[in-house]
Amino acid sequence: MKLTLRIAFAFVILLLARPAAAQLGKIDFSKATAKVIPLRGNVSVLQVRVEDGYFNIGALAGPDGYLLVDHPEAAAHALIQKTLDDLGKHPVRFLINTHWHYDHVGGNEFYAPDTVIVAHENVRKRLMTEQRPWWSPTPIGPYPERAWPRVTFRDSLTIHFAGEDVELVYYGPAHTDGDTIVYLANANIIQTGDVFHGHGNFAMGEDMPGLARMLSAVADRINDQTIVITGHGEMSNRRELREYVELLDDAIAQVKQGIAAGKTDEQIQAQGLPEKWKSWPAADNVPVIPQFLHLIFASLTHKGTSM
Repeated sequence: MKLTLRIAFAFVILLLARPAAAQLGKIDFSKATAKVIPLRGNVSVLQVRVEDGYFNIGALAGPDGYLLVDHPEAAAHALIQKTLDDLGKHPVRFLINTHWHYDHVGGNEFYAPDTVIVAHENVRKRLMTEQRPWWSPTPIGPYPERAWPRVTFRDSLTIHFAGEDVELVYYGPAHTDGDTIVYLANANIIQTGDVFHGHGNFAMGEDMPGLARMLSAVADRINDQTIVITGHGEMSNRRELREYVELLDDAIAQVKQGIAAGKTDEQIQAQGLPEKWKSWPAADNVPVIPQFLHLIFASLTHKGTSM
C-alpha cells in the first residue's frame, strides 16, 4: 500500500495503514524532500515528499510576506522553512489550518505569535483541550497557547491579502468537525485539506454523508478550470472531485440498503464497494475499503467515531 494512501488516511486507519515507525508524528522527515510547484500567479504549492507520499502546503506570496495553508508535523519545519526561503525570504503573515489534525497544524508554534493563525472555531477548541480520537493510542494535546488559532470563524471568513480574496468556508462535520475549504477566488484555486485526496484515493471522516454533501457543494461552486490542492495527493480538478462524490453517494446508498435489510456492519464490509467501483484505481486497497464502509455504517446508525 503506497504511503500516499497511508498519510491520507492517517486519522482514519492509523493503526492499519501506517507502519509503527510512521505513527503519530514519527515520520522521519530527515529523509524528506520538498519542492515548489508554481500554480497560477503568486500561488504555489510547497510539496513535501516522504517516500512516495505527499504533504501539500498552499503558499500565497505577497510583497510583505506569505499566506500559508496547512503545515505538516513540527519535525518538517526546517525543511519547509528552507524551501520557503528559497522561494523568497519573507515572513509568514497568515497560517490557515484546514483542520486540527497534527499533520496540518505543525507550524503553529513556530510561526506564532508574529503570524496570524486562522481556523474554524472547532479547531481552536480541539487544540486547547486533550483529544482522544479512536485512532490514536495516546491522547493528543492540549497544544501550548501560542499554537492556538488567533482568528476563528463559524461559517465563513475572507482574508484580503496579496491581491487575493481568500475565502474560508465551513460546510459542517465531514472528515472532522472543523474542516475548512480554502477558495482563492482570483487564481481559481482551492485547497481541501483531508476531505479530498484526488483520483484513486479515499478520503474519509467522522460524518461520511456530511463529507459527500460538502464535496458536492464544492464541486457545484468551482469550474473545470479550478486547480484543486489536495491534502496528500497530486493536484486535482472538478472532474475527479465529482467522481469521488459519485463513489461516496453510491457507497452510502448501498450501505443504507444493507442496513434496511438488517445486515450487520461486518456483513456490509464484506460486500466491498458497489459493483461499478470495483475496478476503481484504489479498489484493491484491502485494508482501507472495510474501514471506508464501516465509517459510512457508523455515520448512518449514529455510532460515529471521533476524528
